[in-house]
Amino acid sequence: MATRRLIGFIAFCCLLSAAEARSSRVERKLVALKADLMTADYRADLPKLTTLRDRAAKLSNDSKLGYLADYWTGFASWRIVVNGASAKMAPEEAKAHLQRAVADFESSARKKGDFADAHAAAAAVHGWLAAYNNADQAVMNHEIENYKRFLNRAVELEPANPRVLWIQAVPYMVLPPERGGNLDRAIEFYRQMIENARPLSPQSPLPDWGKAEGLMSLSYALMSKSDLDGATEQANAAFRLRPDWHYVRDILVPQIEAKRKQQGQTGD
Repeated sequence: MATRRLIGFIAFCCLLSAAEARSSRVERKLVALKADLMTADYRADLPKLTTLRDRAAKLSNDSKLGYLADYWTGFASWRIVVNGASAKMAPEEAKAHLQRAVADFESSARKKGDFADAHAAAAAVHGWLAAYNNADQAVMNHEIENYKRFLNRAVELEPANPRVLWIQAVPYMVLPPERGGNLDRAIEFYRQMIENARPLSPQSPLPDWGKAEGLMSLSYALMSKSDLDGATEQANAAFRLRPDWHYVRDILVPQIEAKRKQQGQTGD
């Protein structure tokens, strides 16, 4: 009897060790995927984002970290659209990627209900889907309600999270004043993002992006208010954090300079 118990205990320990080893392997894979995804995002490398999305999806069934695999899978689809929009991606293609992204983010939120980043990202994508479905009032309203529901949960969980603050700022940034848009309120959110952002944790599979995005967004908002010196300062700060950021280098900074020249020509 004692021998059988000993054998059972050893077998249990072996199974436990195997599970821990698998979890460790999955975590290392997610750490590497996170780094590669962020680089591909900043470089607007859509083929690389697609490849990494497929790699992340293969880790979805992990019992411990599957929620993070789903998050990074959704992140890849989301950023394919964010970068693709600047390259005039076809609306139907963008919608397909967004629908895939929101399914992955919602799966992440179901697997770990207190994971604020999944709720915030799901809200963001529902907001994009609302915009892409503006010709169908019922569908658009449904997506807006989803945006509000997921965002409210994210704010409830982590109100100071920079990535939650980023999504909170969106309607103030993009809507006209008569529909609730407010550049000054958006700028407040972006400044909070920058202030609350923690140092990056390259050894963690958890999302930690946000400071560079806050600086970029603040730059764009200041440009929209014609504070071009402030916009340039914030864009340069974002670029120092990510010198490979295609959007800042090739789109945002030229926009600021074009507006500066335009104002100079008109005497503003």
